[in-house]
Amino acid sequence: MTFTEALIASGYVFDSDNFDDCYVKTDSKGFIHLYQEGEDESEWNYVKMNEDCDVLTEKTFVLN
Repeated sequence: MTFTEALIASGYVFDSDNFDDCYVKTDSKGFIHLYQEGEDESEWNYVKMNEDCDVLTEKTFVLN
């Protein structure tokens, strides 16, 4: 299973209209979680925001 398939299986939805080509999921506490594929191969960006879209956490990582 690819990382993208795992995101979809976990309830993430691809959103190109509101979140610039991100996989998006809102959790039960109202936090918005975003994953976006980076420019480099296997690079991904993760952002956690509150319901007002204030960024709480942001990370970039490379899948091996």
